[in-house]
Amino acid sequence: MKIAYVVGNDNPADPDPDLDIPFATEAAAQLDIDLVFANWNDNSIAWESFDAAVIRSTWDYVPVRDEFLQFTKTVETKTKLFNSHDVMRWNTDKKYLSVLEGKGVPIIPTKFASSIDEALSAISWAFEKADAIAIKPTVGAGARLAGKATTKEEAIEFVKKILEAKRTAIIQPYISSVDDEGEKAIIVINGEISHVAKKVPALTKGGHGDAAGQLEITNEVREIVKTISNAVSEWSDLLFARVDVVRMDEKLVLMELELTEPWLFMQFRPAAGLDLFKALKQRIA
Repeated sequence: MKIAYVVGNDNPADPDPDLDIPFATEAAAQLDIDLVFANWNDNSIAWESFDAAVIRSTWDYVPVRDEFLQFTKTVETKTKLFNSHDVMRWNTDKKYLSVLEGKGVPIIPTKFASSIDEALSAISWAFEKADAIAIKPTVGAGARLAGKATTKEEAIEFVKKILEAKRTAIIQPYISSVDDEGEKAIIVINGEISHVAKKVPALTKGGHGDAAGQLEITNEVREIVKTISNAVSEWSDLLFARVDVVRMDEKLVLMELELTEPWLFMQFRPAAGLDLFKALKQRIA
């Protein structure tokens, strides 16, 4: 069985290594899978030669999202793709948050701004709810172009950079629990919770949402995953998912739902690699 582990180009000036690779490589070897690292930007690759392609660390797609989605659409005609192109098209724009909210998923209060006028209104709204606000692009990865603002002037500067990049801004009250309890990344493989990681606060401590430790799978973790799974019609088709949540007003709320190219924090549970590829083999057998 030949599987493409699809990666992108790393930026030497802003390195963001795929730390899942050693665990994925070991798992593939144990399962007798020929795992080939394939760059989505490489036009010479014969994707039809693979039994499946799994999108992993393609984090350079952000500035060229349309091109990336054309790639996934094309690859899906040549081999089995995980997750699907339709899921990626929906999930690579964080406006999906409003869709999930409409289906009963608790999220951080959110407004979107595609102009300075919309941003000014949203910034004022967010500062009524908190002393600081979070700003990021709807199409983004690794906290790039994102920031925490404590003044309206600072917030406007963040928004201007996002708009200059021809993207829409997300504006939210900053949830203070991120800095103490932390953001929880719930890793789901083949529909089942695998493990939970605590993430470093990217907007205050830098990095790309790096790992800070492993957390327990609690009942409230199970409950919010169940709520989200009920709201996502493609849930049973997903090979993997990462549910990023934070505590707000004593309950967990969704920060982001990562269905395209999430780091799966396999260092906290190396067996996750085995689970991933076992599920993949079952799907393409």
